[in-house]
Amino acid sequence: MKHRRESEDQALADHLTGYSDAIVALAFIVSSGLGLAIADADTRVTITDVAVGMIIGNAILGVIFSALLVILRRWELDLKADLVVSEKYKRYSLRIYRARHVVIWLSISQTVTTMLALGA
Repeated sequence: MKHRRESEDQALADHLTGYSDAIVALAFIVSSGLGLAIADADTRVTITDVAVGMIIGNAILGVIFSALLVILRRWELDLKADLVVSEKYKRYSLRIYRARHVVIWLSISQTVTTMLALGA
């Protein structure tokens, strides 16, 4: 019975990892889409009045995405607490977790930089 519980815990932890990947993809798409919209001169003209709000909103969205990643990571580690994993697995798992945050914040930084550079 213990083996079945470990199997269920592993499966749920894998789902949480998938959710983390989806959050990163969503953050990239949202920030990149906003950056592309800002790069278009016609769009840029229409948003100049709300540019500061968009920059702040984009940063807040990044904080929300990062917070969700932290929560999902804690749940994942809790589910895997009883599982035996190698040190190599732990090391790479931590690197992937950090890389997810890097992708989110690089996307947001790129969008904010584009907005500031283009005077939006």
